[in-house]
Amino acid sequence: MRLRRRKYQIVACLLVIITVGLLIPSGIAQEEKLGLLRIAKAEYPPQVPRSYSFSIKLEVEYAFHDYFEIHAAIYEGARGALSNPLWEGSTERLIEVGQKTYDVQLKSPSREGQWILTGYVFFREGSGSDYLTDQERGPGFVEMCIKVADNAKLTLRTPYRNIPVSVDGSQYSTDASGFLVREVKVMTEHKTAAPESVSIAEGWRAIFRSWNGTDPSNPKIFMVTGDLLLTIDFQDQFYLDLVSNVADVRGAGWYRAGVVANFTAPSVVPSKGWEGILGVQWRFVGWSGDVVSVSPSESVVMDGQHRVLANWTLDYEGLFYLVIVTAALAAAGAALFLGRRMARRRSDEASDEQVAPSVRTFCAFCGSSIEPDARFCSKCGRSQLNSG
Repeated sequence: MRLRRRKYQIVACLLVIITVGLLIPSGIAQEEKLGLLRIAKAEYPPQVPRSYSFSIKLEVEYAFHDYFEIHAAIYEGARGALSNPLWEGSTERLIEVGQKTYDVQLKSPSREGQWILTGYVFFREGSGSDYLTDQERGPGFVEMCIKVADNAKLTLRTPYRNIPVSVDGSQYSTDASGFLVREVKVMTEHKTAAPESVSIAEGWRAIFRSWNGTDPSNPKIFMVTGDLLLTIDFQDQFYLDLVSNVADVRGAGWYRAGVVANFTAPSVVPSKGWEGILGVQWRFVGWSGDVVSVSPSESVVMDGQHRVLANWTLDYEGLFYLVIVTAALAAAGAALFLGRRMARRRSDEASDEQVAPSVRTFCAFCGSSIEPDARFCSKCGRSQLNSG
């Protein structure tokens, strides 16, 4: 009896060994034929409204050494829950290496909440189907979590508080932390706009630059597919104020934060009005305020608003020289005028002497020629005083 039982045990062991020996080569051969079958990528919206038709894309990669029949499917629920199929693709017989993309149209449920879906790519094995779960050749599945809700949160973030913004034509302002949160409909286009320039403080303004550091369009038009954060990027600018009672000082204006602003003043500027005509001028003596220097050309780093005063002094040196030159010219002119006048007088006198006729006088008694002012005749001796 014992001998017979022992024979049965030996036979059973031999059968097990033979069966395992047959199965192992078959399994190895199966693995060699089925090299790769996985879902490489899944594209789906993070949020959809209730009862909304939308698309899911599954990209499948495969590598077979023999023909295999595969098909893709999407089930409701986490991996392993295969009781509620939402979509199943047709069976295909493939070999070698390739890719396939499945574009699946689904409709969201009528209730709000988190919706769990799992996509699969199955291969036929014997009388059933299976999918790979390892990371080396698979995985042949992908889990997807989609939020079902009609509205999503749009958050606008700015670096400053109380910044005016608009959403779909309505005006709002960011809070004390620089945030604005609004509920908007998903799968719908919306429009938001930021101000081109905002005054933050005196001499400090912010210029709109972009949304999220990439999109410079303003206003911005976008599709909401889920909760969305938009950061409004601004560029700080500071004002360089140059105070001067004399014109021609250059360099005042708005500058981007952190840049070096250059400013200059002329060394001398003619004074306005009659004194400028007479040679009075303004002479630059230096800068004061946020920059102290005597150089006409200076610079400052625009790390905030800066105020610089240009200082001047009146220079009368030109007027002094003008007065001296004018006096010298006047004296020379007067001397020339007097010289010419005296020369003309002498010339006139000489002319009178040459032109005037000579007067002859005769003695009233003897008729002899005598000098015009003679008192006695030199010839007869008679007095000429009583000749009349």
